[in-house]
Amino acid sequence: MMTNLAPKMVECRCGHAFESSKSKAWCEKCCRPVFYYEKDQRRHKLSNYYMITMMAAALMFVMYLFVEMIARPLMSL
Repeated sequence: MMTNLAPKMVECRCGHAFESSKSKAWCEKCCRPVFYYEKDQRRHKLSNYYMITMMAAALMFVMYLFVEMIARPLMSL
């Protein structure tokens, strides 16, 4: 997946600029991913939002099961 591209100056959100020849590199100052193409940065952000949403949904589902199967029967005793 990591292919070597023509060297290009990329700039991180923290202001650190460096030359990269990979599709994804890490900023040495703030440790954030820096992408060669802007569309990859948008895809990375959407992927992170999707994963956070799915993890939150799974956690809420497990909490719901706990309340319905364990907590509610114990409270009714």
